[in-house]
Amino acid sequence: MLLLTRPEAQSARFAAAFRARFGCDIDILTAPVMTIAPTGAQLALDGVSGLIFTSENGVSAFAETHEARDLTAYCVGDRTANAARAAGFTAFSSRGTAEDLMADLIAAPPEGRLMHLRGAHARGNVADRLTAAGIPTREAVIYDQHAQPLPDAALDAAAAARLTLLPLFSPRSAALVGAWLAESPARLALIYMSPAVRDAWAGPAPVAAEMAAAPDAEAMLDALGKLIETGAAA
Repeated sequence: MLLLTRPEAQSARFAAAFRARFGCDIDILTAPVMTIAPTGAQLALDGVSGLIFTSENGVSAFAETHEARDLTAYCVGDRTANAARAAGFTAFSSRGTAEDLMADLIAAPPEGRLMHLRGAHARGNVADRLTAAGIPTREAVIYDQHAQPLPDAALDAAAAARLTLLPLFSPRSAALVGAWLAESPARLALIYMSPAVRDAWAGPAPVAAEMAAAPDAEAMLDALGKLIETGAAA
């Protein structure tokens, strides 16, 4: 079984990509442990020349509440940059992590002041670190990631499955899922998007694990493929 715990839209997209790559022999269960909700924060953009987006959620939350599209969008990776372009921004993409994005900005500092639009639960201290590096940056929380429990149906399905493939995309989701599965007898094969995600896992020891080679969906599918090919998911 493949257990997807991202919000509904992201899980549906990943499930479709998984089916396209691996077919329909593995059951998929979607059980989000977070919901995304814009805060409705009104932003003072005077003097701001560029926006930093470290997720698609930031793009959609901003686009829902603000009309400004004349600011350059500096994005963590291609998917976020594509979302920003679809919303009407001129967008630049880094290589998929906040560390990559900060390195790119420091290597070629943009003119003017930046604003990092983030969720209530974020890592990396992007604004403070860029400011310390000489790039004046403010931050604003424009969406929240509300935790919700794994439903009993998901807990029961994981416990009953011969093996549960569990891709983990963020440190927060890893921590939440790990807490809900802490007492579960489930046999888990974990796929981590990054070392930070791995480090946030405090649930049961997995019977198998893979680290994605890059922080994107394709690399997560590649890591799942390794588990499937080696028989972990047979």
